Amino acid sequence: METSASPPRGSFERVPQRNEREKDGNSAYKKISDIRHGIGEGVDRLLDESHRFKSAVRLAFERFQLPYPVEKLPIDQLLPALQHFVQSISDNLDTKAVKLVLRPITQDDIRGAVECNPSLSLDSLITYQYFERIAREVLKRVALDRGKRLGLFMIGGIFAVHMTKGAIKKIPILGGPIGAIASVLVPTTVLGPAVGVAGALYL
Repeated sequence: METSASPPRGSFERVPQRNEREKDGNSAYKKISDIRHGIGEGVDRLLDESHRFKSAVRLAFERFQLPYPVEKLPIDQLLPALQHFVQSISDNLDTKAVKLVLRPITQDDIRGAVECNPSLSLDSLITYQYFERIAREVLKRVALDRGKRLGLFMIGGIFAVHMTKGAIKKIPILGGPIGAIASVLVPTTVLGPAVGVAGALYL
């Protein structure tokens, strides 16, 4: 009696695994999107109550706007106006702290902010209210970008400390005791992020 050929062993096992990976990836992506959305809303609430933000927007717009009766911002002045806006926010603040959360605005930041927000578009002349919306979106984008940079530096700091401790432990005779003491006095999970923050401040 003829029997149908049985499928190769394990041929059906890879599909669920792939589906599980895709499911996990989609879940992680959703969580990241939710976190970014939550951070954006939190920043919005802070900016709504920030006199410094409103003052910086007003100063930047008035410096680069066309004179009366137009009183609008030409599109070719948007980038310098936003750069002036960030500089105004940074004035009188600790430069190291500012470096952690802000950086110079680029044309890519403007493009990215507009692409991520369908309600925004770039006209040849920009009103004050519209400039305030663009400044808000660009500021959030830069802050989120700096947050990712800080996270990468912190991870790098953990690896650097871990590698240093590993090298210490390889020292003949004294390496073991010194490495054990270092692990107790300066845990990698504590010192690593600190090293990373220092790197983000000075690099």
